[in-house]
Amino acid sequence: MSRLAVFLVLLAAIAGRADAHCRCHKARAPRCPDRGALHRITVAVDLAVTDGGVEVITQSGPFRLPAADLDGKLVLFLFTQRGVVFQGFRDDAVTVAAGTMTGTHASITTNPLFAPGEYELALFIDVVPGSSNGGIGPQRGDLAAFDNTVCDPTGVTVRVPVGCEDATIRLENRHFIVF
Repeated sequence: MSRLAVFLVLLAAIAGRADAHCRCHKARAPRCPDRGALHRITVAVDLAVTDGGVEVITQSGPFRLPAADLDGKLVLFLFTQRGVVFQGFRDDAVTVAAGTMTGTHASITTNPLFAPGEYELALFIDVVPGSSNGGIGPQRGDLAAFDNTVCDPTGVTVRVPVGCEDATIRLENRHFIVF
């Protein structure tokens, strides 16, 4: 077999691998001066208002929610390690916390619990009062945050990178879907 034929066979074998076209690489934790330091994460919900409404997406297209419906609503979130989708087991969560919407904004800061690396943020806004029925997780009519633009997305969380200092993640309209 000629060298060209061997080269083409090897090239075809490499290109046929499932991950050959993926440009995602495992994120590397930064090398920080104090490797044992833990950091806070601030979650900032900042929803833009247009003509009195907040536009978010649904499975069938855009949806406009009256901005006034968000004021005073409960915001629940939890963090897990990268790639972990919360299945209701408390041990999977790094932390669980809550806050309150002030108009179309909310800001919640965790305790210093996060070593450098990447984490998953599951967050929902309890838009429909009483819909959570004491459980954790969004119910019909609530807003849930997600981000499918990252490598290996979970489809139900937002990836949050933490470096050598405290981190802030800003969630905008494009991060939310009506559940």
